[in-house]
Amino acid sequence: MTNEEKYLKERVGQENPFRTPEGYFDQFTANIMAQLPERQPMESKPVAKKVAMPFRHWFYAAACVAALVVTAVTFHFHEVDAPQQKMAVTESYIDEAADYAMLDNMDIYQLLAEE
Repeated sequence: MTNEEKYLKERVGQENPFRTPEGYFDQFTANIMAQLPERQPMESKPVAKKVAMPFRHWFYAAACVAALVVTAVTFHFHEVDAPQQKMAVTESYIDEAADYAMLDNMDIYQLLAEE
């Protein structure tokens, strides 16, 4: 129990301050039913059975095939662009490294020729 809860219990106490009138719930249901409007009971209709679709399995199979085709096409085009993206990232990295080391083309040619 936190200090706030202890303070509130000491100040207010454990007693419930809310009261209902005597006999309120004795006639509660009858009072509510008297206030409801009158209406005729509904006729019970037979529950219609779900109409089976004769080609339901074919629709499911077509949806699966369409999902596979979309997935394959997406991955195919993603893989085609991947090598070009890797090359662009590598070139960018080499340019940044050369700029950081303050190397120009002549310095790079000399370093490559020494090996």
